[in-house]
Amino acid sequence: MEPDYVYGNAEREIVKSGYEAIEAVLVGNDMNAKLRLLFYLDWYIDPYYKHDLTDLYEPLKDLLQKMVIAENEDDVIEDALFLLESHTDPPYERLRENIDKTPRQFLPKVRYLINQIE
Repeated sequence: MEPDYVYGNAEREIVKSGYEAIEAVLVGNDMNAKLRLLFYLDWYIDPYYKHDLTDLYEPLKDLLQKMVIAENEDDVIEDALFLLESHTDPPYERLRENIDKTPRQFLPKVRYLINQIE
């Protein structure tokens, strides 16, 4: 099955609904829903677009780190790492504390993130 990266109104509404709605999708079992929401979040949290992330930034940053260490789908982990690297700032304490739970193929990227100069 080919991943579905086309987001739309459903993803916009999830983000409008707040962190709990975002978390429900990202920890859920629907892989295509996760990928669509992560793709939408790439646009939404990009500083260029100046969305108000006051209440969302830190919880989302923490959730993305959790996904890296708990997720079993490489596409989701790659997207979570991309969002962390592209749109958040160190420190990445959850990654640092759980580096032993990081899938082997993602260790170089995780090490890079946790060793960035703050």
